[in-house]
Amino acid sequence: MKFIVLKEPEAREQLEEILNQQEYQIYYADTRNTLQIWWDEFKAWLGDLLSRLFPSMENTSGTAGNIMVLVILLVIVLLAALVITYLVKNNGFIRNKNNKPFQSGVELELSFQQHVAEAKRYEDMEDYSLATRHLFLGLLLNFHERQWLEAKIWKTNWEYYEELKREQKELADFFFNFALVFDRGTYGKQKIARDEYLSYRDIALKWINDTDHEI
Repeated sequence: MKFIVLKEPEAREQLEEILNQQEYQIYYADTRNTLQIWWDEFKAWLGDLLSRLFPSMENTSGTAGNIMVLVILLVIVLLAALVITYLVKNNGFIRNKNNKPFQSGVELELSFQQHVAEAKRYEDMEDYSLATRHLFLGLLLNFHERQWLEAKIWKTNWEYYEELKREQKELADFFFNFALVFDRGTYGKQKIARDEYLSYRDIALKWINDTDHEI
């Protein structure tokens, strides 16, 4: 059997002809789509960056890819938690925005001092749901006397909140959250815990007793 020894130029030309054949071109063709190409390039870049920051870490696209996936998952979880918190907070208020805090003209005619006294009485009786109700109404009437909002029997907490945002922006968030607790205790018939009531009581009384604003 004879072997034909090709000279180097001839061998190179023959090799190029073989590699240019369709079956070889298909084998070597990059079948990745744009997203896959971008992802592989990003992993390579991240792997190179990590190897520079942490020389002991092995520079592989797999390591970079795993870290990137972990970072993306953490960002998604964080964003989901923020969105859920926002929706729960706002939907809870919007769902109850038609609830009117004053259920009778008598409640509206009482002074804020009388409502605060009633809140203290129910607090001593450890009925924190009713204590929350009267403290909230006392706060509303106090704001009415300060002309930060106008108390009417037909108005809702949502309307009071909108008024307060215009007059006392720093109080709006506190009112928003206190109104949610008020709605839970009054309309949701939920039992308000002592610690939750006390946390709102201290801030509410601070505003009611604030002498920096004339009543």
